[in-house]
Amino acid sequence: MKITSENEISVEFHSPELNSEGGLEYYSLSLCGRAMTSTIRVCNSPYGESPSDYIAVLANNWQGWEGEKDWAALEGEYIMSAKADNTGHITLTIKVWSGNWEPFWSSEVAMIIEAGQLESIAREFKAFLYPNCCSTGCGFAPRG
Repeated sequence: MKITSENEISVEFHSPELNSEGGLEYYSLSLCGRAMTSTIRVCNSPYGESPSDYIAVLANNWQGWEGEKDWAALEGEYIMSAKADNTGHITLTIKVWSGNWEPFWSSEVAMIIEAGQLESIAREFKAFLYPNCCSTGCGFAPRG
């Protein structure tokens, strides 16, 4: 699943690793910009709010909101922050880091997306995170 913006920045969720039950256990997240790429491996924890739930909340509020809406991976591999403006644009910022022990590194991208793109991004993200559920049409994949 890939999110792109017009300013040569993209975020890609890829390389799914399924557990013995067919659920997504790990995936990779790559941030790409001009002359920069950072990739991390993410644990898809069954607990807490999923990143697809976060994107769905943004999509449901596509007309905008006050301040920033944030989400963080349970294991701390990355965070997302979204800010809406009054012209239908969303600034989505994603920061990844290698961990809290030295040596460490971090990367961050900020991309502008149209509010109208949020619904399809949410749908694609849910299909990526819940490959068996979405392919069978169960509709909703509850989190722990």
